[in-house]
Amino acid sequence: MKALIAWIASLAPLLLAAPARADEIVLASPAYWCPFSCQAGSAREGFTVDIAREIFTAAGHKVRLVNENYSRALIDVRAGAFTATASTFREEAPDFVFPVQPVSRNRFCVYVAADSRWTYRGAASLSELQRVGIIRDYSYGVALDVIIRTSPQRFEVNTGDSLTERMLRRLQMGRLDAFIEEENVVAYTRQQHPELAPRNAGCEPPSYAYLAISPRHPKAQEYARIFSDGMVRLRRSGRLKAILATYGLLEWPAWQP
Repeated sequence: MKALIAWIASLAPLLLAAPARADEIVLASPAYWCPFSCQAGSAREGFTVDIAREIFTAAGHKVRLVNENYSRALIDVRAGAFTATASTFREEAPDFVFPVQPVSRNRFCVYVAADSRWTYRGAASLSELQRVGIIRDYSYGVALDVIIRTSPQRFEVNTGDSLTERMLRRLQMGRLDAFIEEENVVAYTRQQHPELAPRNAGCEPPSYAYLAISPRHPKAQEYARIFSDGMVRLRRSGRLKAILATYGLLEWPAWQP
């Protein structure tokens, strides 16, 4: 009997650990933000999703992507309906739980019509324009966020799906003077729609985005730690470079807290 009890006791840690290895981490992110996040279930779901899947699979978890427009994704992740968003700036959801290591380096640029001679010279120069397209609930960095907040009449707020393509088309039709978007997203969208050819009028300095974990998730801090440790390993092993290369992107320099 003592032997049986000892054997059962020896199995207890394994039985307790089993559910953790079966965790499903569900990322909510828009399909229109390729190459960061793309169509769920496609061959390429986006490099931020691929990074998260590689890290969490190695830790014994599964990763699944669901597509929602960005505003809805933030609401649902905050409520605990999903685990995290795939790529979010801290300013966009300051109550979320963030890993130390970012999932992407981003740069927002201002795009104008190909024949426009206007040049972006910092956030204040946007006051020279009347119709600038932006996306609801985006944070574009401190300088741009301030002018958007203080001069809302100059900005057209867009919601829904295929937003980059829609803003490109509105620009080409003369319904926008300019729009602000992340440069890799615009480059990817232009690959799909080569007839849409804006001019990059100038950019803000680069910034970093993160896997943003629901503040309601009981394992939020654990997942943040797993992601940060995994990101360091991906970089050292060369896997980060390989993942980014499949989307035609280069590895960014290591980030130090």
